[in-house]
Amino acid sequence: MFEDQVPIMLPQRLCLRTARDQVVAAIDQLEATVLAHRQRVILYFDGVVYLEPAAALLLVAAIFRCRNLVVMRGQLSVSGTYPKDLEIARQLDELGFFRLLGVRSPVVGAVTAPRNRPLFLHFRSMSRIYGQVAAEFCELVTMGAFKLSQVAKGRMVAALKEAMGNAHEHAYSAPTGLPVMKKRWWLAGHLDPHAKEMMIMILDQGVGISRTLDLTALDILKSYVKMSFRPTDGELISAATELHRTSTKEQGRGRGFRDMKRFIDSCDDGELRVLSLRGSYSYTKAGHFVEDFDIPIGGTLVEWRVRHSSIADVEDE
Repeated sequence: MFEDQVPIMLPQRLCLRTARDQVVAAIDQLEATVLAHRQRVILYFDGVVYLEPAAALLLVAAIFRCRNLVVMRGQLSVSGTYPKDLEIARQLDELGFFRLLGVRSPVVGAVTAPRNRPLFLHFRSMSRIYGQVAAEFCELVTMGAFKLSQVAKGRMVAALKEAMGNAHEHAYSAPTGLPVMKKRWWLAGHLDPHAKEMMIMILDQGVGISRTLDLTALDILKSYVKMSFRPTDGELISAATELHRTSTKEQGRGRGFRDMKRFIDSCDDGELRVLSLRGSYSYTKAGHFVEDFDIPIGGTLVEWRVRHSSIADVEDE
């Protein structure tokens, strides 16, 4: 039986770059309260003044998980207050947050959003690999930002399909502690037509990259050149983007990260950011950066951002 709702105050900045520990701690509290202690939660958005797409996706996925795994007749396991900031409410609405909670959007009938503003693309949650979804999403996320050559379009779709496959096929290969929705992944996007920029994010709540890598002796020798004796989650993420092979051992797998990097190298600007458990990995034209934190996120979040002022192309192999 549920007790009274447990209040959770969300941080002012829902951002994994500048307020990672606060965001992850709030999501951990949400999931532990609902999934482990079987108590209802009310999320307070009153003080939120900044919303990062990646943090929004992590929160949406946590709510989705709690709402679908803990259901009581006539009662919702997660509810929340409306944001006081209209732009925050508009971003959450675009992401599908209010529809997820089953409540009326506060931006209905509100002042029309300004033109050329960044747009969130509605999140999608699936438990299968859909090539058509990957193709449609890539078309949508680049619309109004920049055009793609046929080769580039094929590479982008293939990279997204592989990310779906990684989440679907082995992200949930071992217990994670709290109940999970096996094989499920979440997809979201961010489009900024004015800046000619697109962003694709894909998330799973599985065991993390460090527990799915299949490192052969040769791979270890290659990877440890840049690693410590006991590699951290961040270092193992870095290795995963270079090894071109995961635990599936399938021919052709492991190209996704490589193609994402090649896009960044061939376009005006971009970043590949991968968060998994305690690790964080970032790749730009200037190089790569690895970091580790005390508090792990549940699973793996891949964020791929590209900005380009003309037709994007990549060299064919």
